[in-house]
Amino acid sequence: MAGRAGTTLGRGLVVATTGLALLVAGCGGSGTGASTAPPSPASPTGPTGPTASTAASTKASFQPGPADFRAIRSLLARRASALLDHDRSAYLATVDPTQPALVEQQSTFYDNVAQLPVSHLRYGIDTSAALVPAGIPGHDPVLHPAVVEHLQLAGTFVRPISNSVDQTFVRRDGHWLLGAESQATDRNAFDAAQERPWFGVPIVARHVGPLTVLVDRSQSGSLATLSTAIRDDIAYDAHLLGVAPSYRLLVDATTNGLSYDFSSLSTEEAAAVTFGVTATDPLGQQVTGLAGTAVKVNPKLVGQVVNDAGILRHELTHYLLRASSGSSPKWLVEGVATWVQYYPDDFSAYTVPADLYDRLMHADRTLPIIGLFNEDPSVNYPISQAAVTWLVSHFGIAKLLELMRAYRTDYAGADVDALTPRLLRQVYGVTQQQVVAGAFGLLATFQH
Repeated sequence: MAGRAGTTLGRGLVVATTGLALLVAGCGGSGTGASTAPPSPASPTGPTGPTASTAASTKASFQPGPADFRAIRSLLARRASALLDHDRSAYLATVDPTQPALVEQQSTFYDNVAQLPVSHLRYGIDTSAALVPAGIPGHDPVLHPAVVEHLQLAGTFVRPISNSVDQTFVRRDGHWLLGAESQATDRNAFDAAQERPWFGVPIVARHVGPLTVLVDRSQSGSLATLSTAIRDDIAYDAHLLGVAPSYRLLVDATTNGLSYDFSSLSTEEAAAVTFGVTATDPLGQQVTGLAGTAVKVNPKLVGQVVNDAGILRHELTHYLLRASSGSSPKWLVEGVATWVQYYPDDFSAYTVPADLYDRLMHADRTLPIIGLFNEDPSVNYPISQAAVTWLVSHFGIAKLLELMRAYRTDYAGADVDALTPRLLRQVYGVTQQQVVAGAFGLLATFQH
């Protein structure tokens, strides 16, 4: 979801070059179908937004100087220290006390972060420009600099994850304080964060080794079962794939952060999505590396995700194979995840609707390419699954992983489908037409 080379993640937060982009693609890494949804319940209270009539009049004449930016930099440092030291009173002392809704919002933020295994937290501030401030009550000077939060979860992330934060500051009685904070829910917004589920509604967290799992506090009853299911399914996937298990993962089942319009996605993607998150320089202008991997679980379907092991196994396959997924074609990435989801894949044991069977039998005899995959996912997922099933049944899973590594070795740009005919011959000694014929032979055995 996040991490295409050349796209921006928030204000000035740029995803890395092609080499890093190979690592951050997950389920729906290109063309996921994710789109803007209405603001979630996580929308923060208090003054928000990029325009404000109160700021436009008396505050328009305020011109910040170096001392103002130094004061805000010091304020941000105190906020970070208070969070790391679990000093609630010191943290709330940085918030404008004349705004009860803001104090409540920041109290929730403090409580959320206090549950996390935070090993590093700092804020970068760009003093070269000031943005349009949010509406702040009163007539005191306000300032809206570009701020980037760098927060590392011990064990879960190998580097701090960098997120743009939308904060406006107000000078009360000569002292700068936080005057407003909001967070974009539209992933296409210029100031959208990568992944920041600790901002918004109250959450609860569970840490099992390097695994961190988050749910809304209102859904705390699901936390233990979700955490157990994730660990069990990682072990299952790793054994089936013949790879080492890894639990260095953030699982976010909260309503906070970016809104995923899960209803617009295919059935296979509707319950969860997997994506990489990155670290940047202090101002968010240069990516310094991959911070880690996150799985966003549809908060409305947590119970279904726990009860249907296949859903998590699909997403966790993307996580375990993340080193090669970004450089492989989508038919292979989604095919192997769906193969794991439905293993053992006996197509003759499944019954599909007659209209779907007809569409499958009349589909183009080819492997779905990345640009068209999501145009008809109900057809392209089964075709991809069948292609992988045919390859694994004839040559084994180790050979399939060798194919993925070959795509990574020969990666030369987004058009990875162009490599398929040559790499199938190189790794397997078969043609693409043979793989397609084998896949459609399996699909023909569906009951309908």
